Amino acid sequence: MAVAWQLANRASVADLNAFIQAIFPIRLGDVPFLYHIPYSRSFDAANFFVSSIVLSITPTAGFYASLHSGTKIGFLHRPFNLDRREVPRLSTILANHKGFDEVLTVGNNVALAGRLGLDPRDAHIVQGYKGDPDRCIGLVGALRQHTQAAEVKSRVLHEFCGHFEGCFGFGDEDSAGEDEPSCDDDVLHAIAIMNAFHPEEVDRVLEISQQNGLLANKTDAKGLLYVTGAVREPGLRYSRERGIKVICVGHRVCEEWGIRHMAERLRERFPGLRVDEIYDEEEPREQLRRGKTGEQKVVDNTGNTGGLPVAAE
Repeated sequence: MAVAWQLANRASVADLNAFIQAIFPIRLGDVPFLYHIPYSRSFDAANFFVSSIVLSITPTAGFYASLHSGTKIGFLHRPFNLDRREVPRLSTILANHKGFDEVLTVGNNVALAGRLGLDPRDAHIVQGYKGDPDRCIGLVGALRQHTQAAEVKSRVLHEFCGHFEGCFGFGDEDSAGEDEPSCDDDVLHAIAIMNAFHPEEVDRVLEISQQNGLLANKTDAKGLLYVTGAVREPGLRYSRERGIKVICVGHRVCEEWGIRHMAERLRERFPGLRVDEIYDEEEPREQLRRGKTGEQKVVDNTGNTGGLPVAAE
């Protein structure tokens, strides 16, 4: 009985690797998914079972504490400052940066779109950014039912635990002092969830919306809500001139949404697994290590060394 309970509450590192990797698209230049692997030739991920996993945006004191308490596998969104000396032996660290930003923040986030009232199957992907034709930076879709702006705003803020940098075009105290009548009763027809917020991206959203019948024209877009991360003044000004309502939730806040969603997915797939979610702010760590030949700058050059740190020349 005890053995059966233990097996039901554990998962192999190989199964966790495969499940998490399948969440993300493969993107050129992304960080290695197997960011840190155990320093042991006898390590076998298929036969190494764990009862817990830790998820964090960055390596923090809480992340290391979870590892040192016995958690043998972790995930990082921004792993760049991982101190490998703090990673216990036989621990595996997984990482994803570009793919995470694309599908688990305010970008081509199908799960978030569904929760906000869109039908993701009918949404239109905004693809191509900064010279990368494959990079998806967002989606635009019609609401299943036309809904008052106040209700949609409430859904958005609920998803992000009430945190935001600014809500614009709603005519209340959250709208950063905008001098306009209350617009909470406006009816929204469509939502854009976007990972970029410049006039060029706003124009692309307007063009897609008009081409697909979401808006009558590009100059009157008060039926459109633009959900993004950080406030960008040129993009905000351009949007408001065209009547678009905007909610900027903040860069860190949308990353936290991604960690929470990953945790939900893991608990659904591996019900007996303990999932630690760490939301500490990262503390700066010393980047220089003193060696026999003086100070050497440590570079996480994982691409060519199987996860081992390499000292720069």
